[in-house]
Amino acid sequence: MVLNSLKSVKGAKELDSKLFSLPRLQILSALYLLGGEYAFYRDLKAGLELNDGILFFNLQALERMSYIGKREEEFQGKKMDAYCITLEGIDAFKKTISWVKDFSKENAEGIK
Repeated sequence: MVLNSLKSVKGAKELDSKLFSLPRLQILSALYLLGGEYAFYRDLKAGLELNDGILFFNLQALERMSYIGKREEEFQGKKMDAYCITLEGIDAFKKTISWVKDFSKENAEGIK
């Protein structure tokens, strides 16, 4: 069990620690599920139930990290921001989810 925990700790060092926040993982998860399609800011806000400040701050951070892309689209005569996950974002998201699964499985075995 200790060996598995050490393996988890070492695996964590390969992850991007800036990605470990619930809003960022929620955003990447939503965009990942869209399969490369863009989502409007307002739809992300409504679907994730995040307030403007939290959503805006985390979208900017993910964009700076190159995990999401942003473009301006026109919808019903209004210009709106739309976001999609990038290949780098997909890779980081998959690595993070894989590590979380392994970590929780290994540590659940130790709790029994």
